[in-house]
Amino acid sequence: MNIKTLTGLALCIGSFLTSFPAHAQAGFDFSGIDTLIEDNMLNDAANRYSSAILSFFPERATRIGFSSANAYLDDRSAPNNAQALNALRSVKELVNQITPSELSASNQTDLLLLKNALDADLWDLEQNRIENDPLYYTEAFDAIYDIMLKQTSSSVQQRRDLHSRLNELPQVAAQAQKNLVQPPAYLAQQAMERAYYAYLSFDELIDFLLQGVEDEVSIAQIKKEGQTAKRSVKQMFDLFKQLSQAESSPDFRLGENTYLRILKDRYQIAEKPSKLEKQLEKEFLAAQKNLAQALEPFVLKTVEEEVTVVDGLNDQPTIEPTAQSQKAKQKKGKFVPPSAADFYKVSKRMTAAPSSGNLLNEISQDAQELAAFFEQDGTLPPSSIQFSVKNMPAFYAYTKAYLFVPPYGNQLSPTTDLFLRLPSGNKLARQEQLQRDFNMPVRKLLLSGELVPGRYYQTVASKDLSSIRRLYPSATAANGWSAYAQQLAKERGYIVTDEELLFLAWIQYRRTAAALAEIRLQTKQYSYADAVNFLTAENGFTAEEAEQLIKHAVVHPGETISYIYGLQAIEKARAKYARKMGKKFNLAQFHSLLLQAGNVPPAELEKEIDRLQERAQKQNKNLLIH
Repeated sequence: MNIKTLTGLALCIGSFLTSFPAHAQAGFDFSGIDTLIEDNMLNDAANRYSSAILSFFPERATRIGFSSANAYLDDRSAPNNAQALNALRSVKELVNQITPSELSASNQTDLLLLKNALDADLWDLEQNRIENDPLYYTEAFDAIYDIMLKQTSSSVQQRRDLHSRLNELPQVAAQAQKNLVQPPAYLAQQAMERAYYAYLSFDELIDFLLQGVEDEVSIAQIKKEGQTAKRSVKQMFDLFKQLSQAESSPDFRLGENTYLRILKDRYQIAEKPSKLEKQLEKEFLAAQKNLAQALEPFVLKTVEEEVTVVDGLNDQPTIEPTAQSQKAKQKKGKFVPPSAADFYKVSKRMTAAPSSGNLLNEISQDAQELAAFFEQDGTLPPSSIQFSVKNMPAFYAYTKAYLFVPPYGNQLSPTTDLFLRLPSGNKLARQEQLQRDFNMPVRKLLLSGELVPGRYYQTVASKDLSSIRRLYPSATAANGWSAYAQQLAKERGYIVTDEELLFLAWIQYRRTAAALAEIRLQTKQYSYADAVNFLTAENGFTAEEAEQLIKHAVVHPGETISYIYGLQAIEKARAKYARKMGKKFNLAQFHSLLLQAGNVPPAELEKEIDRLQERAQKQNKNLLIH
């Protein structure tokens, strides 16, 4: 027995032993004592980590469910940064003392999750974001909406917390002015855009605070403090605008080493970017072929429609083929990949706007029907489904069609909302927006990926997870499950029409094209212009969509790739489980094991499924014996 174990014995179980009679102590079983000590050390490290987050990062603490942090914004200052570094490094030292092989099997996976989360936080602090990342300051806007959007048990306390965070915005603006030192102009441009949207939509926060307030003094005070906070947003906008116009600024691209670190720590993707790029190239080719196949029915329909029209005129048919069929004629016998332009042309012609009824009610009804569909299908364990569909705040509506707010990590009774951007403008503009954002294929993919059997279902169906798995889940596993949920919806017959299959193929194509552009951009193989050219000139994306994809790659590096990587991990685990079980393979049982595992690092998924299956078999044997 090593020194660490002896120390642990002295500190942790001395009182435990003395609480037993002498004759009982003589028969005490020490065989699992090392595992007990290591498991306790892991719990201690996790508790200290949570305490550090609560002390130094209240915005993050809110998102993992610590309500005591809801009234505060992060202190974006050098002293706080230094103190947080020291606190997290001390947690890291404690984590490094843990011997993984002496942990219980499930805790070995928890240790990896804890290490990844801790390493990602340490890396962020070491990069000194307070001086070089304007987007760090705009995260305060999201932190404010975190309070406004989330369902709480007390609306009075919710408004108090929101009011408190709004009152801290002037400090965030002052810190940005003081701390930022020539950040990359491209990042400043993105921060300026976010500050602009926050300023335009700020009054909705004040209106939210005024709900239920009747006395004139309180109303006047809220409005006064609200205007002070609003002016601080304008100050940030002016600062970011100035920084975005710098003639010379640092490169916003990460470089291979930094990019690799982010992939490893934030997304548990350990492959070198060069190897990962080759994998993505194969995935993109597969996505191109899948899109080409999905486009075929519409190519045929186009030909049939045009021939019919010409025959009616008693003339020779003159068919204007799609871009893909033109390429196929040029290089007969050789696969010529389709482009985004081919999808644009077909989707614009064949999608229809939903009825002019209440969109929120329609989507809610669709979601309930989908939940019933999968419950009757029997491939997923039944679970209580309780969510609502609401109108999206204007701040987010400027940039996205929907916003899913998942349950917080340590909520005992998870609740969630799906926020939708309702159409605005004249009648034509509203119809175009509805057709683009909420046509039936888009709605089905949205519901299956985000609600059932997507992120929401996974959260409420994953029961009895450890606190580490709830608070620090793998983002790659979560994103992979969302992508898998859409594939499952296709497999089980929910996504079934030619139109729906085309949009599913488009999501895969768009995602892999964006991932390739991202990895080449962030490893500095591509300049910004190169990335735009790859998406527009080579693959037919519009300039607007190419800009959106590149912006996302810069603001959220690694996220797009994580969907692909996470989906692959689930598909590999399922294939292995199917081979292992043979004729006894049961899809519902596989999904049950997957949900019991939770969002673990992709490399650990197969081990976790094997462990859970072995545990279930032992439990079944014990039941038979007794």
